Amino acid sequence: MELSRRELAAVMAAARAGAQDAQLHSAGYDFGSLPEHRGANGKTTSRAVFRGVTTRGQGLVMHITELAPGEAPHPPERQPHDEVIVIREGTLEATLNGKVVRLGPASVIFSAYNELNGWRNVGTTPAQYYVLSLEEHS
Repeated sequence: MELSRRELAAVMAAARAGAQDAQLHSAGYDFGSLPEHRGANGKTTSRAVFRGVTTRGQGLVMHITELAPGEAPHPPERQPHDEVIVIREGTLEATLNGKVVRLGPASVIFSAYNELNGWRNVGTTPAQYYVLSLEEHS
């Protein structure tokens, strides 16, 4: 069974129980200290950086994902939040509202709330990218 990015995020959130509604304050996060979570297929890894609420009341989540060549975190889907994806290394092909773009290192994807979006690694090396999600907080 392969986990979608949303399912993987839920697993990561459960692992960090109690932190979901924690208020975020200025902090540094060392990459090596972030727990690594491996997808069911063993080809996708993700590291939760933080999940909480800003001092201004905005839900904010960040994780770092690495995809093997040919892999996608999930089929195109409608996310219940806005996301900014910054590509660190590798090449992603993003389908954004039916339009396809190919992007490499230092490129940015904006995935808008409830729009049909998805991406996959079309390169020959692993692709690593940072995801910052703006979520509603109740």
